[in-house]
Amino acid sequence: MINQYKTRIMKNINFRLLAVMLITAGIFASCGIPRMARNYDEGIRYTPETNPLENHGGQVAANTEGVVSEGYFHRNAVVEITPVLKHATGEMELETVTLRGSNTTTTGQMIERGRRSMFALENVVDYDPDMLASELYIHAKIYREGRGDRATELPARKVADGVIVTSQRVKKDHKVSIAPHEYEEEVIISKTANIYFAYMRHHLNWRLDLNQTDEAKQAIEDVTEFIQRGWELKAVDVNAWASPEGEVAFNLELSEDRASTGEGYIKNLFEDKEVAMPELRVNAKGEDFDGFMAKLEVSDLPDKQAIANVINSQLGPAEREQRIKDMTLIYGEIEKILEPLRRAEITVHAYEPKYTHEELATLAVEEPGKLDEKELLFAATLSDDKQVQLNIYLSAQELFPGSYKGFNNAAAILLEMKETEEAAEHLEKANQLAPGNGHVQNNLGVIAAWEYDDENAVSLFQAARAQGVDVSYNMGVIQIRSGDYPDALSSFTGYTCKYNVALAQLMNDNESAAVNTLNCAPECAHVAYLKAVIAARNNEPAALYSNLRRAIELNSAIKEIAAEDREFIQFFGQSEFQDIVL
Repeated sequence: MINQYKTRIMKNINFRLLAVMLITAGIFASCGIPRMARNYDEGIRYTPETNPLENHGGQVAANTEGVVSEGYFHRNAVVEITPVLKHATGEMELETVTLRGSNTTTTGQMIERGRRSMFALENVVDYDPDMLASELYIHAKIYREGRGDRATELPARKVADGVIVTSQRVKKDHKVSIAPHEYEEEVIISKTANIYFAYMRHHLNWRLDLNQTDEAKQAIEDVTEFIQRGWELKAVDVNAWASPEGEVAFNLELSEDRASTGEGYIKNLFEDKEVAMPELRVNAKGEDFDGFMAKLEVSDLPDKQAIANVINSQLGPAEREQRIKDMTLIYGEIEKILEPLRRAEITVHAYEPKYTHEELATLAVEEPGKLDEKELLFAATLSDDKQVQLNIYLSAQELFPGSYKGFNNAAAILLEMKETEEAAEHLEKANQLAPGNGHVQNNLGVIAAWEYDDENAVSLFQAARAQGVDVSYNMGVIQIRSGDYPDALSSFTGYTCKYNVALAQLMNDNESAAVNTLNCAPECAHVAYLKAVIAARNNEPAALYSNLRRAIELNSAIKEIAAEDREFIQFFGQSEFQDIVL
């Protein structure tokens, strides 16, 4: 009986111990979740990839690295982590990442309790202007697997500010395209006449049939009249030939004699006309074999190809000359081809009279109707005054309404004056007159870029490039805005001391090059502001404040921009910064 009693007592004790152990295990298991909630700040830490967040190519990477400390994560716990981008007009929940303990089966990244673990919150969102003044928070909740309805909301934790938009602050200094004026400041006008000679002769014989033709006499008359015009003469060329059926040395000597005859004629002509003799260039060309073959080719001889083949098949000049002489016996027409080759060609070169630059500039403004289109378009380039240039191009539109150039060039000047709407009207007319013209396409691309229609701008620039227009700089500006910084720098090859080049260099992590470029760039609000940004990044308050003040002096609208620019967020609380932007 005693043993039975002891046995019963022991069973009761074991049962009670088991119950206590089960209750204790349950208590400890349930206590792990609250402990994680209490130790959340130390248990999980977040480090943003960039702070503040940045806009590159119209997108914001709100990436954050998370670290779970060793021994923090309970084996039965589930933690849901959601980044939230908050701004003045609302908030945007980003993709949730789930962490789970080693005893769970929930979908997510498993965290080993006994080791330090890392996880990533990777989110890229399209930039919206409302995000300019925003904050990136981490929202999280924790619960025991299977008890999501009893989840504990963890304190929201701010991890980053946003958004820096420096990459989008391109300067609207795209290259406009002026249609070429095609005006030539020096134009040489030439008149030519021939003196013909008899076979194997070099003496001047005006009674020769070829010299008696109306065409030959008119050419001599035209040259004589041309010399007397009073234009400034550049030179006179006398070139003489012999026909190619004679011996080479003899033909060379004969052409020299004929050149001398032509030279004497010109000297007498200038002496008679009392006109100053310009440079006289006399050349004996020998036999004119090429001229013969050219005339043979266009002749009506039915056997001309066979004749040409026979002549060209000869190995040396002597054999070739003999074959030509033989052919004259068979074909009487060949002598007619040879006769005009026995000549001295006289060409007089003179400078076409031109208005001086001063005269062009005055006439373009006061009497534009006296100028042709080329002169008028050239005159516009003689002034640096945009309004004067515009007025000249408007005159070109009135005087030459069928030409696209006046409309395109007026639009280009208006774009430089930042009169976009009026420029668009002129470009519409230019595009009607010359559909698809490269200069017009480039300028339409500039307007599209200024309206942030980059896709259309690229298409227009590419169309202009296909027609030989240099659009490299304009493409570089687009590439900055799209985040293609190396490509932008490649497009800017050859361009120095320009703000947008410096911006591309800075975005491409070459700050020293950007500083050098800014230091030689023409002073403007953009340049001063970017210098202030670089100073802020390097924690140089004095340089920041001086450059920011200068930027605001040059453009007062920058004050409002700077007050919200997250490039300066670490200085927002500084009284000197506040004095500048308020």
